[in-house]
Amino acid sequence: MSPPFRRTKILTPMRMATTLLYALTATAARRSVSVAAFRCVPRLTRPPAPSRSRTAAAGRRRRRRSEDAAAAPVRRTEMVPHPGSGPEISRVRPDDYAALLRAKVAVLEGRVRDAFSASHPGNIPARLPETEVFESSRAAFRMRANFKVWRTEDGSAHYVMFERGDVRTPHEVAEYPMGSAQLQGLMGPLLDAVRTTEELRERINDVRFLTTLRGDALITVTYNRPIGEDWAAAAGALSARLADAGYGAVSFVGRSRGVKLVVGSDTVRETLTVVPPPAGDAAATHRASLTPRLRYEQTEGAFSQPNAEVCEKMLGWAADATRGSHGHDLCELYCGNGCFTAALAPNFRGVVATETSKASVELARRNLAANDLHNVRVARLSAEDFVDAYAGVRTFQRLRDARIRLVAAGTPPPDGPPPDPDGVAVFDRLRTLFVDPPRAGLDVTCRDLARTFDRIVYVSCNPETLARDLTDLAATHRPVRLAAFDQFPYTPHLEAGVVLERRR
Repeated sequence: MSPPFRRTKILTPMRMATTLLYALTATAARRSVSVAAFRCVPRLTRPPAPSRSRTAAAGRRRRRRSEDAAAAPVRRTEMVPHPGSGPEISRVRPDDYAALLRAKVAVLEGRVRDAFSASHPGNIPARLPETEVFESSRAAFRMRANFKVWRTEDGSAHYVMFERGDVRTPHEVAEYPMGSAQLQGLMGPLLDAVRTTEELRERINDVRFLTTLRGDALITVTYNRPIGEDWAAAAGALSARLADAGYGAVSFVGRSRGVKLVVGSDTVRETLTVVPPPAGDAAATHRASLTPRLRYEQTEGAFSQPNAEVCEKMLGWAADATRGSHGHDLCELYCGNGCFTAALAPNFRGVVATETSKASVELARRNLAANDLHNVRVARLSAEDFVDAYAGVRTFQRLRDARIRLVAAGTPPPDGPPPDPDGVAVFDRLRTLFVDPPRAGLDVTCRDLARTFDRIVYVSCNPETLARDLTDLAATHRPVRLAAFDQFPYTPHLEAGVVLERRR
């Protein structure tokens, strides 16, 4: 039996304009204003002719576009086949893994050393803590992956990817050893169904896989045409066949312009173990006995760490770095779906976390509730707005709605547990700041905020902007821990973690 599906309406700009027009019309009727005032009136007069200078400028722009188009490389109309393998971007090289990781770690250490050396007299190289390096599995490490679908004239279809620096040449992906075992197992049956089912194949654009360690799978398929109940029926039949073949419950999301169809669910469940860093045998055994297993929901289209195994190590490192902090509170910016929040909350008296996305805030609250964590409050607030709220410059209704009261930095905290009048959580001992910002890093306002904290735990997906931010924080804080997490093997990318403490 095919799983049920639901249709989700997406507000396109045209629908938003129509909705606004209806709202204005209703308002006008209530206020006895003529509805004609809101009607579109056709222009009856001819627009003024463009000036000669504008005409000449437009001609020059057209010529430049023509010259640029002639000089640009022509996009290939044929796919580059890779039978039995794949393009360089999809290959694994286990024999080269150690050397590639060492090179990335050396670059990270150089950037961090330079950041702190800039604050030393005479540019004496800064002394850094030994880097804690967390490796990835050599293969089958990616829980999610996106592929374009290349359709040929004979009705066949192929997964394709594009090499770094070349977005014009599609390369066939016959196999994807980077993907999780579940992801790799689903690639073939899905492509076979696309090739043999017109409703799934017609004007297909791309396919996005999302899998989890606990065995859930969600496949999103996008189209350059409208889709409806016929597509949902075909996707439901495929989901049923996959279940019968032993792949478990596989959900599908179909997307086309203004339409989202869900067959099954648009969320998956994940369970992550907070893995403590390596230590002496006795300490490791003790901590392993206390290691929590955290439950999460991940939603279609939202961010999640692609390498779940390394994510578990990141959670364990961050939890270990903040252990023994029950006497004060944690501030977390950019909390996303609460991935780190759930791992860090048991270490603190209270946690206030912020995120700009409304969907992510709701997801974070569900994930915290699923893990029975009640000392956390999540607010939909940008990092910049939090800075103003914490300084007492502005007040925000969203903080009041989340029942959060911030006590400005420098205010002496009272003795005893945090006051909780009428269910309002009062954060008056914010001494640790945790940030996991986007690739752009922290802006000047957030770096100014960071200087007010005794301890900063900074997880970065971009060592370049991390180094810039550390240069700015080096005058007030010193590094006590440095970590490298290989979230993306065989690429130049490296996740980093730094713990900073205030200089005395």
